[in-house]
Formats: sequence, C-alpha cells, structure tokens
Amino acid sequence: MNKKLFVLFAALSVLLSVVGFAYAAEPGGAVVSNYADLGEYTPQAAGTVSVEAGNTYRADLDANQSTYRWVGVTGNATGTIILADSGNNVLYNWSAQGLLVYASQAATLTWTSLADADAATVTTALAYLASGSDNYANTFTGAVESIGSQLYPTITSDFASTYDNTGTQSWKTYSLTDGTNLVWAGVVNPTGAANFRGNTVNYQMILPEDGTAGDTTAVNYYMWLELQ
Repeated sequence: MNKKLFVLFAALSVLLSVVGFAYAAEPGGAVVSNYADLGEYTPQAAGTVSVEAGNTYRADLDANQSTYRWVGVTGNATGTIILADSGNNVLYNWSAQGLLVYASQAATLTWTSLADADAATVTTALAYLASGSDNYANTFTGAVESIGSQLYPTITSDFASTYDNTGTQSWKTYSLTDGTNLVWAGVVNPTGAANFRGNTVNYQMILPEDGTAGDTTAVNYYMWLELQ
C-alpha cells in the first residue's frame, strides 16, 4: 500500500473509532405533552351509628384512604431514533417505539452507573417509604427480574405492578439508582393496553412522593425515554 495512503487510512480508522465510541447511548430526555392532573381519590361519606345512653354497641368499620406516599403517571411514549452530530444536524432518523420510561427527581443522572435499587437503598434515601401499609416493601412485591432494557441489558430489579381497569396488575415499575439518585423505570407496551381508567395507553408507572405530615409541596420528576 502507498505510504501516504496507509497513513491516511490509519488516521481515518482512528477518527471513526473516536466518533463511534466517544459517547455511549443513553435514554433521551422526553418532551412532556398532553399533561393533565387526573385528580385524587374521593373518600366515601362517613357512616353513622345510632346510640342511646346506657347501651353498648358493636360497629365494624371499613374505609378507603388516599395514599400519601405514591403518585401515578400514565400516557403514551413514542419517539425518533436519530443519527446526527453534536450540532443536531440529522444524517438519518427512524420512527421508534418506547421501551422504558425513566423518571427521577434529579435533572442529571450518571447513566453509566445505573443499577438496581433494593429496599434498603430506597428506604435509606426516602425514609417515609420505610413505614405505613403503603410502604416500599408492600408495594414493590415483584421478584427480581431483568428490566428488559437494550441499553442496560444486565440490570435486574424488583418491581411494582399497577392495575388496569379490570383490576389486573398489568403495568410494571422498576426501582433503580445511579449510585446517588433514585430512578424509576416504567415498562412500555408498544401496542397499547388499558390503563387504570380504561384508556388505551402504552405506559403506566408509580412514583414516590412525600405527602406525610401534611406535606402538600409539589415536586418535579424529570422524564427520559428509551426507544427500540
């Protein structure tokens, strides 16, 4: 091979290596649209017991109460896979389906450190999930399994299954961490299915939010989407 041509070929090979492997793929920040607050559970009216002085009574009680440790998010998740440079000049793109929706209260995550967050990790970070009937342990009852990610194929995690409108636990949420911040991953059903209201969506997930001790402060969750 001509020496100049060999040097050019070698330089091009190095350049391609740098361009191809300088950045690892990670989920894309998701644009949020069609946002709506679907409200909170409305408790039933208080029942009564009729009493008369001098008598004793038996009264068995049953009630429903809104959780103050969790919120739900549901909707559709699709996007575009893009081949582009750092200036967002697009060489090619593909319409794509969602695979996993990621949510965190942290705006920036270390994606290369993403891993399972077990019960101890979660309750250390969020002490309010260590107690109460609706605590972490009573919510994330699914046995550890692969989260099904193409970007992070080795990650396994326990999960919570939330209901569709027939009472079937159809929608999974995994608990993860980047070593510093908690991250929650909801599984996307690319063909769509009924959510808890009977609407056809392709994801539904549960997220922690502290409403204990009368706390009514709203928090922000940042959303990312892994496509396939």
